[in-house]
Amino acid sequence: MKKVLAFEELDFMKQNLSSVENGEGIFILDSFGNVIFANRKAREIQSYFWREKIKRGLEKKKITISRGKKKITIYPILEGSEIKFFFGIIRNEEEIEKMERKIKNLQRNFESFKENMSHYFFNPIIIAKGYLDLLMEGNLSEKERKNVGKVKEAVERIEKVVRNIVFEGKIEE
Repeated sequence: MKKVLAFEELDFMKQNLSSVENGEGIFILDSFGNVIFANRKAREIQSYFWREKIKRGLEKKKITISRGKKKITIYPILEGSEIKFFFGIIRNEEEIEKMERKIKNLQRNFESFKENMSHYFFNPIIIAKGYLDLLMEGNLSEKERKNVGKVKEAVERIEKVVRNIVFEGKIEE
């Protein structure tokens, strides 16, 4: 870690950080606030507004700067009490809100799926179990009673699987 802090392996760090293009901007500033590295998503920090705003706000604690839907968080990397460099992340809150809406939509779809599973599977299963109970109450031979019991056990196993799918999201008994 000391080598990284001493910037002896900065080229190696740049290579690894540049491959982390997942929608967030990642950047590194020297202790004076000059850009050492910025991935594609973070290149906008090189604009005058961001540079000046960041340089004025740099200190020994985490800072957050917002502008519209963009949010920059900068973390100081210290060795003892000396600032060695800063690590920053730029997030587009609009993209995050879009993802949150997508997640909520997926959750609604999943709830609808569970309700449909419940209705379309549990109702026939309960009806089948009811008819099997009625059948068991009738005059059956021992062999017929045993066979109907096996059918009821199989239906109950199916019911457990459906219950686990609906309530636990797992396909198991």
